[in-house]
Amino acid sequence: MINMVHIALAIILFIIVNWFGKHSSYKGYMQISIFAKRDEAPAFNFVYKAFAPVVFITIVSALFYIFWLDFLIKEIYFVVIYYFLFRIFFNIITERALLINWFTQIAYIIVAIPSSYYVYSNFIVYKDFFFPTPEELGSVIWLGIIAYLYGTLNNIEFSNIKTINRKTKYIEKKYKKYKSNYGDIIGKYVHNNAQEALVYAILIFESFNRPKIFRIIESVLFTIGKAKTLGIMQITTDKYIDDKKSVELGTQKIVKDTKNLLDNEEYTNYQTRRAAIKSYNSDSDYINEVNLLYNQIYNDFYSNSSKRE
Repeated sequence: MINMVHIALAIILFIIVNWFGKHSSYKGYMQISIFAKRDEAPAFNFVYKAFAPVVFITIVSALFYIFWLDFLIKEIYFVVIYYFLFRIFFNIITERALLINWFTQIAYIIVAIPSSYYVYSNFIVYKDFFFPTPEELGSVIWLGIIAYLYGTLNNIEFSNIKTINRKTKYIEKKYKKYKSNYGDIIGKYVHNNAQEALVYAILIFESFNRPKIFRIIESVLFTIGKAKTLGIMQITTDKYIDDKKSVELGTQKIVKDTKNLLDNEEYTNYQTRRAAIKSYNSDSDYINEVNLLYNQIYNDFYSNSSKRE
């Protein structure tokens, strides 16, 4: 029972860290373009991600003591171990491993797991730890010094070149994969490079945020009426469709939307593209991210192409 509770706590911790840290998603979607914002608070991000698990098990332990669930505190540092195992597993099954800075992830593990064990063995196991004496509160002075040093380090900016390289490689790999898998389908409907690049931008972005494991779950939920979108391009449908059919329907929609918009002479190419993206998903963050992804894909794979515009 204790192990099951600790595993459940690890999953809760994973959700909390992603929610408050805003690392995995915002409004349901995660950024992947190389234009995503750089890390402007490196000290905060490292401290947050490395020590959030330690803080979490400390708070949970206090709650267990309050509600007379002391037995669940035994070896509670395993929550942190399960948390990192779950995080690694999640990134692998969602095909995001290429985007992860594994050196940094290892650094989090090296800091977090020993720290959690130290706090557990030296403080958490002793119930009195949660009721400090007035003399112990003098440590606030040292906390103030640490906060000052933290604020200073937080103003240091690190290069995001490696992050850009990881994202570029990820997008290149996904583009080539989907070009091989769905190129014939997409090629039947697009009329120019701009349309094709936009289709791949939406395809890559949708598949990134709805990886295969999620789409399998959606297929199950669809059979009981709990899901409305299906396939790699997340098509709203009232009948079951597979990934290939979703690519076909998604491509048709994008081509139709861009053609209708281009017939309106008031629209520039830029406005047409953004309007077509908006028709696919009206969220402003979605529109901006897909548009940036489109620019990257077009520049990398179509700018020197002889295919008609």
